[in-house]
Amino acid sequence: MSNCLSVTNAVEHAFCPRFTYFQLVLGIEQREGKRGTVQSGRAFHSRHSTTNKTYKIKRLDGIKQTELLLYSKKYSFSGKIDEAIEGEDQMLIIERKYSDYIIVGLTLKTQLGLLAILAEENIGKKVNQAIVVFDKKGRVEVQVNITEKIKQNALLMLQKTSHIIETGRMPYSKHDNRCLNCCYRKICP
Repeated sequence: MSNCLSVTNAVEHAFCPRFTYFQLVLGIEQREGKRGTVQSGRAFHSRHSTTNKTYKIKRLDGIKQTELLLYSKKYSFSGKIDEAIEGEDQMLIIERKYSDYIIVGLTLKTQLGLLAILAEENIGKKVNQAIVVFDKKGRVEVQVNITEKIKQNALLMLQKTSHIIETGRMPYSKHDNRCLNCCYRKICP
């Protein structure tokens, strides 16, 4: 993979491959910052990162790390781990989501898999688990086992993202309910 992609690029590609085409091939901005849900989510992350610097889930042992900007030399991608607990021989990633839906699907698994790869390469500690905290209507914690399959599928998504950029071809994408709230819906055939 010759281009330095981000975890976000692969997550957006997992959501819909045409994100990659419109944004990274044609250079059309999402303008997601104008959407209310995006603004609320960013405010949630900002509020949590500034007001809860020392807060740690009580049952977790280790040192809390926040806002780790990491780069993979091996796979040529970057990403940011918002929060992690570093134990003696392993690391646990904590991802916070401001969402109505409590779903650990392809996009979230792609994100967690790539973040685990970044942590393992840069920190040198195994990442076997993550906790996803859904916190919009009420706090719900979901524990996710980070398997080799999740990491391999995440790398595959990164490769697919890179392939669209290299070929410059618009990928196939099925039309479904996600299209109704998509920032590219007016230009997507």
